[in-house]
Amino acid sequence: MKLKSFFIVPVLGLAACASTPVFDYVKQGASNYQKTDAISECKYQVKLNKTAASEQKELIDLCMRGKGFRLKQVA
Repeated sequence: MKLKSFFIVPVLGLAACASTPVFDYVKQGASNYQKTDAISECKYQVKLNKTAASEQKELIDLCMRGKGFRLKQVA
């Protein structure tokens, strides 16, 4: 019985990871460098203003939207 559960537990763990959706910012015509540059700038601006941690993700998303990027499921 222990041998059977030894194989089942990792398989269930991998199945859970495989079903988790992955989101990323996308913009038509933008390179990966441009996306990374935009994210870095948005994060810098949010932290520069000493924004509360609970609000940072939303403000970064708004900043990226202002630059023309949209958060979309990629996997």
